[in-house]
Amino acid sequence: MQYIIGSVIGIFSVFSALAAAPTKVDIYTEHFPPYQIEQKNGTITGLATDIVRLIMWEAELSYQIYMLPWTRAKAFSKKSPYSLLYSIARTEQREANHVWIAPLCELKVAFYKRADIADQQEWEIWKIKQHVVAVAADQLSENYLKAQGFVADKNMLSVTSLSRAGELLERGRIDFIFGAENFVDRMAARMGLVEQWDKVLEVPELSKTLYLTANPSAPPEYINRLRAAAERVQMQRKKVDVGCPIDE
Repeated sequence: MQYIIGSVIGIFSVFSALAAAPTKVDIYTEHFPPYQIEQKNGTITGLATDIVRLIMWEAELSYQIYMLPWTRAKAFSKKSPYSLLYSIARTEQREANHVWIAPLCELKVAFYKRADIADQQEWEIWKIKQHVVAVAADQLSENYLKAQGFVADKNMLSVTSLSRAGELLERGRIDFIFGAENFVDRMAARMGLVEQWDKVLEVPELSKTLYLTANPSAPPEYINRLRAAAERVQMQRKKVDVGCPIDE
């Protein structure tokens, strides 16, 4: 009898493990160089993407990464208990809405001005508010500007892709870009404008760690599997330079 009971328990354990291992995991993110980049052939690469791929390989899970505008990426990630989302900054407001699997990269945010905007001895928020600032929509940076008194279509322009902001800056349609330093620096380099966009003000309170997250309704066994894989990847990251540091 004990043998039969043990066999039944073992069978249920197998089914439970299978239930926590989907045939394919849908992973959602946005275009956000250098963290996520879509190549011409459709392949998604980038600093954060490389780490996510390592985690999925360690977890032995099949997956597909989809790059969408951020609002849609968040919406799609809620449709399945097995869906994942990255790179998302961890904040108190978001804490309960996601299961935080692993840190990926550090994000630092700053204001960059157009070259022909007169220099100030020291740029402050109240001075920048006298100009038009482009910021990515539905991001912490946009919420920050609103909290500082910036007004849409007056001195703040929210764009679906910060890449568009670079073009607007060069055409004189805006005066500042407010965004992730790595992203803006890379965009300036791509446009051949490295020495023409000046970083004038950093915002340390917006410095965050970007994470890989799961749906709160995901099975515990699935979450544990991902976290265990992430820990193994993290141990390897400590031994080599992965090009995307995180705070310990």
